[in-house]
Amino acid sequence: MEIALHNISFAYDLDMIIKDIDCSFVSGNFYSIIGPNGSGKTTLLDLISDFLNPCTGYINIDQAPVLSLSTKDIAKKIALVSQDYAINFPFRVKDVVMMGRHPYIPRFSHPYGSDLERVDKLMEVTGIRHLQNRKINELSGGERQRCIFARALCQDTPVLLLDEAFSNMDISHTLQMLRLVKESVKKKNKLVISAFHDLNLASSWSDALLMLKNGEIKAFGNSQDILTQQTIKDVFNVKSIVEFNEHVQAKQVYYSSI
Repeated sequence: MEIALHNISFAYDLDMIIKDIDCSFVSGNFYSIIGPNGSGKTTLLDLISDFLNPCTGYINIDQAPVLSLSTKDIAKKIALVSQDYAINFPFRVKDVVMMGRHPYIPRFSHPYGSDLERVDKLMEVTGIRHLQNRKINELSGGERQRCIFARALCQDTPVLLLDEAFSNMDISHTLQMLRLVKESVKKKNKLVISAFHDLNLASSWSDALLMLKNGEIKAFGNSQDILTQQTIKDVFNVKSIVEFNEHVQAKQVYYSSI
């Protein structure tokens, strides 16, 4: 699986958010998009998932234009976990997770046994099986986020997009979800693209980093090559120390508290 962006630009009214983005993402890799607030991280993911259409340029999924694919076709290829996904109806947790199977279930048909088994398995591995009969609007922010995570994994797509998907979770559940995602990349050859605020988590778990600033790519490549004191200064305008950490086997960023 390859997602290729060719000279993509996007604007809200006259405000240019994404400017001439040209890059590609391939299966078997965990990519992280990092950058300041307003740099275009969420917009870029929305363009890839076809929630937004570019003003210029085009996006291909395995050489097929995204705009040529039906909503159901895209739902079979791309799943998205958003930080601010809202469900305004009191659905039960297991029904929300089952929504991930809807692209595969014929209209007016009931879920197959295999669908029910997958829902049960994903609730178990994301630690929400005990919540299956609770209403999603009764859950804490972290529990609700894991429910949305389970739904996306239940969708079983070759591409998983994560938009600040761990923002409501405590560190224990964040690491649990990251392990699930990383395992799907390495064992199932999935393609994961995640927007992060936490540079250290991005460095620890990603194969490659894409650094955005003002809607433009400032750096894109191997995480350990890209994450330097200079790129952090250029993108975030802060001073830091970047060192390889033996415990996490990756570069980590340290800031002065003074």
